[in-house]
Amino acid sequence: MGSARRPARGDSGPMSEKLVFFLKRLVRKTWLRCALFALLACAAVMLATWAGPHIPDGTAIDLGSDALDSLLNILASSMLTVSIFSASTMVSAFSAVAKSATPRASQLLIEDSTVQNTLAVFIGAFIYGVIALVGLHAHVYGDGGRLVLFGFTLLILLGVVVVLLRWIDYLSVLGRLGETIRRLEEATRKAIDQRIDKPYLGGRRQQSGERGSHEVRSSATGFVQHVAMDQLQARAEALDGEIHLHVLPGAFVAPGAVLASSDRPLDGAARDAIRQAVLIGNGRTFDHDPRYGFVVMGEIAARAMSASINDPGTALEVIGAGVRTLAHWAARQQEAASPSASTSGSAASAPSSPPPCDRVTAPALREAGMVEDVFEPLARYAAGAVEVGIALQRALRSVGMLHPALRGPSERLSAYALERAEKADLCGTDVEALRGAAREATGGTRFSAIPGMSDTSAL
Repeated sequence: MGSARRPARGDSGPMSEKLVFFLKRLVRKTWLRCALFALLACAAVMLATWAGPHIPDGTAIDLGSDALDSLLNILASSMLTVSIFSASTMVSAFSAVAKSATPRASQLLIEDSTVQNTLAVFIGAFIYGVIALVGLHAHVYGDGGRLVLFGFTLLILLGVVVVLLRWIDYLSVLGRLGETIRRLEEATRKAIDQRIDKPYLGGRRQQSGERGSHEVRSSATGFVQHVAMDQLQARAEALDGEIHLHVLPGAFVAPGAVLASSDRPLDGAARDAIRQAVLIGNGRTFDHDPRYGFVVMGEIAARAMSASINDPGTALEVIGAGVRTLAHWAARQQEAASPSASTSGSAASAPSSPPPCDRVTAPALREAGMVEDVFEPLARYAAGAVEVGIALQRALRSVGMLHPALRGPSERLSAYALERAEKADLCGTDVEALRGAAREATGGTRFSAIPGMSDTSAL
């Protein structure tokens, strides 16, 4: 505790973690990209006005810039129609994802960069055409300005054609259930990578029962979306003590729930600073929350196996995505724990070096929760589907082989799934097939911590 270290501000750079989190959320907003493309369109028109006088006389006429009026009319009228069509297509895709998969998965589509960039290009081209036409009819441009405007118009038309062709191809997968599962798997892997790089959010591992005598309780209700560890570190250094974080991104808190504790007395300013470091929102996000992706996978599987839908194929896709994502987690865990990862050069001493926020402790991610989040809904709602039950037992066997921490929860879920299936009014042959698959998952084959998915080919 008394060891000297560099200031926390230098660890996290000039920009705080909380500000970076808000900026990343802001960049994903559709309106921001549309506004930026609209500003670029306005800048192009202004540049044509400024650069016009520098064009030699007669050049515009020689290059046929008189066609500018008709080109701008076509651009403005067509882009308005295309923008409205694209916006309605996006809304339809969002609704389709919410109905076929789960409303939580539609957030991935809303924040999709391809969808946002396409709509922004169309709106920007429409605004450019309107503003350029107004200036053209108001005789703002001379011959040189018309030439520059003609060049910008050709470039914008070329960009619109490229984006439109890409958009047409993209519409073939937009809102598809398989594409939604793929995006969900990718988002979960990114969250896993973030957590592996910072296993305790950049702090130290919190030991069981470790907490301070002075607690900071929540004054809001919602889900923890982000924790600014650099702010907690700065506050701990100011207190010359330690701060113990008791919630992770994704945790639900209510007024009175303990967010953090300290071994030093806390005044009102310190308590407010710690509360502000823990961002609480109305819903969970995929950033910094690896388990949320598994939860949404489980929701998709549960909906697919409902009596009104009865889609075992989607449940099998979710099983495959869940095993692949857990395999990615296990591989990254073993890569981070491998001695060879830190034996090159000065990196050999990296494991013994203190974390950036060494005065803040954070709980570890509960590995068993990841397995339960994605596979428990299947064990519960797919108990009467033999093909899904057998695939689930084989998947749990594969998961148990990925990492020692996953073996226990895989065996428990295997027994739970078999118990549910035995009470699902199945015939004797089906029950015996499930029992055979369960025996392989729990005792027929010895588990070993071998990374890989050799058994998932049978799903």
